[in-house]
Amino acid sequence: MAAPVSRKIMPARTDCSTKPPPSTQLLRKWLSWKKDESWFRALLVLVLFAGFGTIAPPTVEAGCRRLERKACEAICVRSTSPSLAGGGWNCELRVVLIMPANTSFEVSLPRVQPVLEKVEADIRQRAIIPRNVSIRWIPFDDRCEQARATVMAMDGTGSEVCGHVILGPTCDFALAPVARIARYIYNDGIPVLTGAGYTFDFEEPKTSCEHEFHMLIRTGLVSFKRMAYFMIDLIRHFKWKRVVYFYDRQSYYNVAGPQTGHLLMNTMAEFFRHENITYSPFATDSARTNLTESLKEKVGVNYATPVNG
Repeated sequence: MAAPVSRKIMPARTDCSTKPPPSTQLLRKWLSWKKDESWFRALLVLVLFAGFGTIAPPTVEAGCRRLERKACEAICVRSTSPSLAGGGWNCELRVVLIMPANTSFEVSLPRVQPVLEKVEADIRQRAIIPRNVSIRWIPFDDRCEQARATVMAMDGTGSEVCGHVILGPTCDFALAPVARIARYIYNDGIPVLTGAGYTFDFEEPKTSCEHEFHMLIRTGLVSFKRMAYFMIDLIRHFKWKRVVYFYDRQSYYNVAGPQTGHLLMNTMAEFFRHENITYSPFATDSARTNLTESLKEKVGVNYATPVNG
């Protein structure tokens, strides 16, 4: 059971015209989008919650790594000109985009950036964020590579850029190292938001610093774990006892990068074992014969039901 939460009795308001705090106003507007909002708009507002302290809940100490806070980590700094809108504050939310520039990938910089700009314009039209808060999109091409994505994350959070939140990476192998080190960047870590992260490891608990992907926020609805349980339900429905799984290790490269098929098979195998399903994986891209011969060799009569003609 969760520990009881102490509550303070607050004095009643005497001024009924007092507006609710900015975070409450934002939540109400977000919930009002239930009928007409797009997921990208919701994602951008989530970015604002993750990075913009003035409209998000009170900040907390992440405690993963104690560091001295840099001046550039602040989103709002007091201006020397108090006549500026916003009470003399300059505010800039810096969003680091880490994804491929190559449009052969389903999610790439040339495809995502125009959408983010349209969503930002829509949010500004709805007055979701204060007018004096600017948003700077800082793109990095990771080429869907692990090492390059890691370096891009370090560049995007260094003193020259000092990003407040990372959007991406969108390839699973590139996402893993970035999501691991995010908890140790800055004193409180840096949020990593992505629509990817299909492998079951990314769905493990993330509630404490001991968890591998503590700062990762997955916004996608599809994962390999869900696909595995769909296959398990199908197997149970038809009362099949054994399964031979044909797959191409590099299939769906355009969705999640290198070895997407291999990662999917690993997830399938993990949950087939949990359900005590006998399976035999076979990588078609490593076969020495054509697919017809491979079917005869791997399936044969062991995984097929003979039918007398």
